Amino acid sequence: MRYMLTFYAVEDEWRALPEGERNAGIAEIGQWFAEHARSGKIVEGRRLGRGAKTVRLGRVHKKDLPMVTDGPFIEAKESVGSYAVVDVESEDEALAIAKRWPAGGIVEVRPVAE
Repeated sequence: MRYMLTFYAVEDEWRALPEGERNAGIAEIGQWFAEHARSGKIVEGRRLGRGAKTVRLGRVHKKDLPMVTDGPFIEAKESVGSYAVVDVESEDEALAIAKRWPAGGIVEVRPVAE
């Protein structure tokens, strides 16, 4: 089964860290990705750029005009920083991998439809 792990963090907290701590955290994240890639569990993953836009299309089969807004939510503290797709035997295994994410914040675990 494949699951998408979406990693949320408060960017201002990361930027507020002293450079040495921030670099150490980034190294831990790299090790986490490398460990799970070597084991064959992570099949895809990327860091995402900043500056998301959301296109709201309205209701299904209606003629609403698309509206573009900054960010995914109006009042969100956390932003999506990266994601990984894992190929595992069960949801429990996906959750176990997510619990070992070294960067703090929030990890959303969602099944990928086959």
